[in-house]
Amino acid sequence: MKICFVTEYFPKTESLEVKGGAEATAFNEALQLSKNHELIVLTSLADGMSSEYEIKGIKVKGCGRKRSYVQSGSFKNRLSFMYAAYQEGIRMKVDLVVGYNFITHPVAWKIGKKLNIPSVARYHDVWIGEWVKNVGIAGITGEILERYTLSRKFGLIVAVSLFTRKKLESRSKSQKIAVVPNIVEFPPFKAEKYPVPTISCVSRLVEYKRVEDLIYALNILNADYPSLRCNIVGTGPQESHLRKLVEKLDLQKKVKFCGFVKNHTDVLRIIKSSHIFCLPSKVEGFGLVIVEAMGCGVPFVASNIEPVMEASAQKGGLFFNVQDPQDLADKIKFLLENEDTYNHLKEEGQKQYEKYKGERVGKKLEYLYTRLYEEHNKNRDDLKIEL
Repeated sequence: MKICFVTEYFPKTESLEVKGGAEATAFNEALQLSKNHELIVLTSLADGMSSEYEIKGIKVKGCGRKRSYVQSGSFKNRLSFMYAAYQEGIRMKVDLVVGYNFITHPVAWKIGKKLNIPSVARYHDVWIGEWVKNVGIAGITGEILERYTLSRKFGLIVAVSLFTRKKLESRSKSQKIAVVPNIVEFPPFKAEKYPVPTISCVSRLVEYKRVEDLIYALNILNADYPSLRCNIVGTGPQESHLRKLVEKLDLQKKVKFCGFVKNHTDVLRIIKSSHIFCLPSKVEGFGLVIVEAMGCGVPFVASNIEPVMEASAQKGGLFFNVQDPQDLADKIKFLLENEDTYNHLKEEGQKQYEKYKGERVGKKLEYLYTRLYEEHNKNRDDLKIEL
C-alpha cells in the first residue's frame, strides 16, 4: 500500500527532535510500516526544514507557511496548516490516510472522502467536555474539532488503550474501534547514575501535567533528603509559574529545568541516569514516557490514573493519589528506603517494556490497515458489479 500519515509535527532529522506523544507515535509507526509499504507524511513546515525530505526511508512534505511548535492556541496557523495539508493530500495517489491528533483527524477524514480511500483516526485520548478545563480558553477550538471528528464516519479508529476506547465508544457508537498501544522502543545504551539520589520528570509544562505537585513533594522531602535532586525535561506555558514556585520554596539547588532536549536519546539518558522517574499528570491517553522509564530500568512513581495503570499493567512502579503531593512524597520515600522493592520493580518493568517493541505493534497495525484496505476495495468492486 501507499499510506499517508497526517501529523501536526514530525522529526526534521535522524536526531529525532520529538516534542510530543502524537509526534513520536507517528514517527515510530511510519518507521515500522515503511518496511513493507510506501509512507508519505504530511506535516507542518517549520524553520530550518525543507519542504520535502526523507528520513529513514519515509518521505515527508511540509505543508503551509512556516510555523513554530505550539501546544495550544495558534488557531489561524493551525487552520492554515489543515487547509494546506488537505490540498496536498487530495493531489496524491494513496491507498489509505491516517490522522494523528485533533488537528489532523478532520484532515485525514476529508482526504479519505475526496479520494474515496479508507481514513483512520489514531486516537490518544478523548477530551470532549474537558478541553477548556485542561488547556484554558484556547480549548474551545479543540472542543469544536473533536466533536466534528467524532461525528464523522472513519473507516477505523485505532485507540492507544482500552481506556481511550471506552471513552470513544461512549461518544461514537457507530465507529469501528480497535486498540493498539504506542510503540516504545530504543536501542540499548549505557548511562552512569547521578552521584546523588535523583528524580527525573519528562513532560510538557502545562497545567494538567501537574509538575507542580512534584515540586511540592520535593519540598516535603527536603528536610529528610537534603541531597535529593530533580531534573525536569520539557517546556510549556507553565514554565514561568513552576520556576517561581521553585524560588518561593527555595529549591533552586535541588530542581533543574533542562528545557527542550533536542535528541531523544539524550532524554532517555537523563531518565536512565536517574534513580526514580515521576509522572504526576492528571490527564494521559497512554503514558508513553512511563514505558520508556521501564525500558531504562528506572522504577517510577506516577499518578493513579487509569491509562497509565493500564500501560504499565501496574508493574514497574508505585502509584499515588492524583494531585496529592504528600502521597507522592510518601511513595518516593518508600522507593528510596526499600531496596528489595526497588529492584523488584526495576526487573518487572523491563519485562513489561518488551510488550511495546516496534515489530510487535507494527504487525498489529499492518494487519488492521491491510484488512481495512482490502474490505474497502472489495466493497467498491461489489458496487461496480451491482451498477
